[in-house]
Amino acid sequence: MTLRFWSVVAVAWVVSLLAVGSWASAQASRQWSPVSEPAVVSGENLGLRVEWMHGNVPTGTLVVRVKGVWMEAQIGKPPIDRVIQTPPPAPPPPR
Repeated sequence: MTLRFWSVVAVAWVVSLLAVGSWASAQASRQWSPVSEPAVVSGENLGLRVEWMHGNVPTGTLVVRVKGVWMEAQIGKPPIDRVIQTPPPAPPPPR
């Protein structure tokens, strides 16, 4: 392979890097902006407390209403040792 071949490869690589760099910098980045006062967008007992805006997308915390008070919800399963085990089946009746 000649020096000319490697020169062309190097120039093509540099041009591709410049093209990708200019394309990436031209992409619009969404800004995170806090909401002045968090508001709950909700149904009857389940809602989203909007705390930030990511462009036009509201982001926040999942909340539930318990006795009229909004509380932060936790999503997941309880640990295995805290799950109530089902009782064994009843023994057959005597004959």
